Amino acid sequence: MLKIRIAGTESELRQIAHKAGSTHIKRFKRDNGKTIFAIDVQISVNDFLNNLDLNSNPEEQDLNHSEHCNPHEIQAELEDLLNEISDK
Repeated sequence: MLKIRIAGTESELRQIAHKAGSTHIKRFKRDNGKTIFAIDVQISVNDFLNNLDLNSNPEEQDLNHSEHCNPHEIQAELEDLLNEISDK
């Protein structure tokens, strides 16, 4: 299982929590006085990989998307990690 922390505004997280079935929104206070909200979501590696859009054309992706984020590499690394965990 992967544990993913999602941060955002309280209203955004309420919408996500409603869909994810989790209503525990954590509140963090930063040193500068700002408040940050977050929820933790657990998802299986297989579900995570199934939700990645690996068939999209890289040329069609948003230009603001990081060049260092290759979904195929991420999938390969996660599958390797899953295999290592399964072997133990």
